[in-house]
Amino acid sequence: MAFTIRRVTTLPREVAWAAVTDLPEHTRHVPLTEVSVPAGGLALGAEVAAVTRLGPLAGADRMLVTALEPGHRLRLVKTGWFLRGWADIRVVDAAHGSVVEWTEELWLPGLRRLTTPVGDLLGPRLFTGVVEALVTAAEARGPGTGAT
Repeated sequence: MAFTIRRVTTLPREVAWAAVTDLPEHTRHVPLTEVSVPAGGLALGAEVAAVTRLGPLAGADRMLVTALEPGHRLRLVKTGWFLRGWADIRVVDAAHGSVVEWTEELWLPGLRRLTTPVGDLLGPRLFTGVVEALVTAAEARGPGTGAT
């Protein structure tokens, strides 16, 4: 089962899209984690890495871009040894702005049945904060400014 986070905003779709798909900016909102995108940016087949460090311990959450409709949809499939799953980020037009929908499912390899419910419980707590922070920052910058 997957969880979905939905955030309505007055931002135009393109601005909301730029905010939530600025993956390196996620670094500011995910504790102990640094997100990097290849030099060519988001493109089909690109690998994104989120490396979490706690002292000498580090784990990489590697994700492959498997769908990309710029301005509308980004799908990432987790391919790392520690985390598996996927995230589907969509931004759609709404009457007075746009709606961000972030749907995700995550689990530990070999333990999908046992760990998916844990991901469904903890994932929304983490990713709601990330989506909220990214959209709120874009709203504070104003509708025509896009991501920094």
